[in-house]
Amino acid sequence: GGGGLAGQQQPSQPSRTLSITVSSPIDEAVLVAALNTFGTPRSISPCGKGAYSASYFDLRSSVAAVQRLNGLPLGGARVHARFLEDLTWKQGVLTVHGVAPSVHNVELLTLFRNCGNVMDVRGGGGLRVVSFYDVRHAYAALALSGTELHGSAIHVLTAALAAA
Repeated sequence: GGGGLAGQQQPSQPSRTLSITVSSPIDEAVLVAALNTFGTPRSISPCGKGAYSASYFDLRSSVAAVQRLNGLPLGGARVHARFLEDLTWKQGVLTVHGVAPSVHNVELLTLFRNCGNVMDVRGGGGLRVVSFYDVRHAYAALALSGTELHGSAIHVLTAALAAA
């Protein structure tokens, strides 16, 4: 894509997607190596002269990158990193349908933690929402669909599918 990062607003919440600008040209391999120190990037794309977008699988990686990269001298250039509006925010979020009313969110937390680090479990009644830090863990948790809790089989969907 083009260099359309400049007009985008800084979101109020951290996201998995970052805008990175460097004050002078640097070797892209230096930037890639720096980004890899915070976790596995999902993608890193040049967006024009001195501008890049980077996306992480894990929200904690993007937060660490913004906190530690800002103002950092890297390959002779100063780095500025900020969160971009994450159009893929739903990728770490699952909806759980068919939950027995007697099931507490702590029980769901315990079950879903078997797939990875859970950020949050919300909701009540037959519908709950489970958010993961890492989208790969959310995809792994889709396999929990059909698991019986308190006599009811739960159905796990991505939030994107549930909204469709």
